Amino acid sequence: MATAASEVEVEVIDLTGLSSDSSGSEDEGVTNEELSGQEDDEDGEELDMDDTTRKALHIAIATAPSPRLRQVVALLVDSSPDFELAAAKHLVTRKGRAQKSIPRYDLCANCLEEYDTRAERMDEECIFHPGELECNEAAFVDWDEDVHGPMDTEDNQREYPENFNWTCCEADGTSPGCLKGHHTNESPNKRRRLSP
Repeated sequence: MATAASEVEVEVIDLTGLSSDSSGSEDEGVTNEELSGQEDDEDGEELDMDDTTRKALHIAIATAPSPRLRQVVALLVDSSPDFELAAAKHLVTRKGRAQKSIPRYDLCANCLEEYDTRAERMDEECIFHPGELECNEAAFVDWDEDVHGPMDTEDNQREYPENFNWTCCEADGTSPGCLKGHHTNESPNKRRRLSP
């Protein structure tokens, strides 16, 4: 679940000691040299961190492709101990008796929602269908596959969910989940503590 920008606690991090060497890892075909070379604007002038630049930075964060953001964060983590510690405080937590470090946020294997792994699990926080959607061909009135294409597609499941039924409970694709339980990162074969 996304958190509104106004609710996010802002931590100021001094990145003045960042080096622009190429000691970090490469990912998705963009090198650290390319990333560090992007510190200046097109005219070769250094950017001043004023309100306009800060606003543009927030827009860039909101619109940049995920691989690019991951790359920039990894570069900053590898380049600055202060940034590394700040990122760890936000993205890593300790769990279990051994206090093993794990990612703080994960994607639920059941409902596909993001959840905080350090939050106490609630009995009905995850509502999902354990089955699969099957096409109800009778619901596609006047559908000609020669003209409209196949009925049983993911696009049609999103566009016409009422024309599909869940194998687990026979409800149509618009119904909320038929099982409730805890968010988990475990595979569906290991589900526990589920209730109808």
